[in-house]
Amino acid sequence: MSKRLQKRVNGGLAIYFGIGSLLAAVMFFILLLVNCYKAIFMANTISWDMFLFIILGTLISGGMAYALLRIGYSEIEN
Repeated sequence: MSKRLQKRVNGGLAIYFGIGSLLAAVMFFILLLVNCYKAIFMANTISWDMFLFIILGTLISGGMAYALLRIGYSEIEN
């Protein structure tokens, strides 16, 4: 396998997993919005550990998505 083909395969896999991580970050964000809506309008008691877990999941998934997509596109461009 040539170097050029290896870079394209590595870039493609990075983009593939980056998009998956981006979808996970979007789902975490939607879950955060739903929990905020329930806490404000339905007068439920909010669980702060779940709230922090959702924020942490959003940040980690978003950071991974950004890094993987940036690496993938730079591998494909070269």
